[in-house]
Amino acid sequence: MQPTVNKQRIHLIDLIRGFALLGLPFVNVLGLWSDNVNLSGEHTDIIVQRFLFVFVEGRFFAIFSFLFGVGIYLFLSRAKAKHTNYQLIFIRRMAILFVIGFIHQLFQPGEALLFYAIIGIILLPFFKLPKQWNLVLGIIGIIVGSICSAKLLLPLPFMLLGLAFGQYHVFEKTMSYRKSWSFVLVVSFVATIIATVYLWMQAPSLGMTSYMDSFELTELQIDMNRAFFAFTEIALMLAPIFTLFYVSSLVIVEPFIGKLLTPLYAYGRMAFTNYLGQTVMLLLVLQFIVKDSIVSYSYATISCAIIVFLQIIFSTFWLKHFKYGPLEWLWRCGTYGEILSIKK
Repeated sequence: MQPTVNKQRIHLIDLIRGFALLGLPFVNVLGLWSDNVNLSGEHTDIIVQRFLFVFVEGRFFAIFSFLFGVGIYLFLSRAKAKHTNYQLIFIRRMAILFVIGFIHQLFQPGEALLFYAIIGIILLPFFKLPKQWNLVLGIIGIIVGSICSAKLLLPLPFMLLGLAFGQYHVFEKTMSYRKSWSFVLVVSFVATIIATVYLWMQAPSLGMTSYMDSFELTELQIDMNRAFFAFTEIALMLAPIFTLFYVSSLVIVEPFIGKLLTPLYAYGRMAFTNYLGQTVMLLLVLQFIVKDSIVSYSYATISCAIIVFLQIIFSTFWLKHFKYGPLEWLWRCGTYGEILSIKK
């Protein structure tokens, strides 16, 4: 079976995907290190918590979901042009993702790939719907999910929105949409400033304190935790504003400072490898460095930053010698049922 060849890779999508990937380990580390991170209420931890929940939590996950929708359109449209059985090829692709996601969730409960594979199959009929329908359905779904502060309701509408953007060829024709992107940037920038000030003021002064062995929370800490969870619901409700600002900013600045952002292109091209690699590296640090110790939230955050830095270096080096990331290559081989060339 002849694979679909991507002759005109959309580098802007790689850049945005790389940017989205930056924030994921900072959110996922608490789930992986839940028994070893002491949210003690220290000043540094409080600032880190507040920063991550204002600028990261739910924002980068939304970008990833949106780009997954764009990727579904690109894959299906290119496969359709070359294969009569393009739907079966896509289903096989999602089935492989499902299996990998199932294995991954054994180590990281709540991981995204399993969920994405299921939604990917659900989205298959939407590929044939008019782009206006997908656009409207995506926007309505995002609004409803945000108002409900329901994180699990947001991936599907964000993917629908990404599918619609693919149908409109927004990323192939960024110059044609430049005025629209500029308008979105200005509006979302103002909204982001307002949302940031509001969230920063609403954030509980003592942050969130975790339950540790042989450590009981005081009544004040329990009340602050409740306040913090209420704050996270508001933060999630406002997440699409930040997502819109991040994406529109990258679209506008990319033609001017694209060369400075070169490492993010490589990081985004190997998103599959790096996403799973983040879990592996966090677990290795937990197993061989943290061990049975109790570490601060700041320690965990710094560990994530180091992992991201190392992955960017590895991705840049790898793609100088190979066409695809290692897991991207395996996924591609499985999709088309043959061993494909990986060397440049």
